[in-house]
Amino acid sequence: MALKIYPVSENFNPDKPLSEKIVSTENMVIVHFYLKAGQKIPLHVSTSEVFVTVLRGKGKFYYKDENTYEILEEEESLFYPAEEPHGFEAEEDMIVQAVISPNPQK
Repeated sequence: MALKIYPVSENFNPDKPLSEKIVSTENMVIVHFYLKAGQKIPLHVSTSEVFVTVLRGKGKFYYKDENTYEILEEEESLFYPAEEPHGFEAEEDMIVQAVISPNPQK
């Protein structure tokens, strides 16, 4: 089965980060997150592995706690193992693609 290619949209909300599920299968899900500068996805833990890539913009990508982070810019990626606290904050308007496996909603 071929997958449709989804263009990156501009789904920013000035009040809160937005997310858009792009592809969902039994084994994984791909989600785009849209954050205006200063918006944040708080630290949280997942039973899945998460691979994030910045599609547009720049931000802080936290792991373990908010004192431990990497600054990522466009086309840079970071891998979060399962059960590791993680989150991110936009330093400028940012679009992040997250590949999450296994799909936590299945």
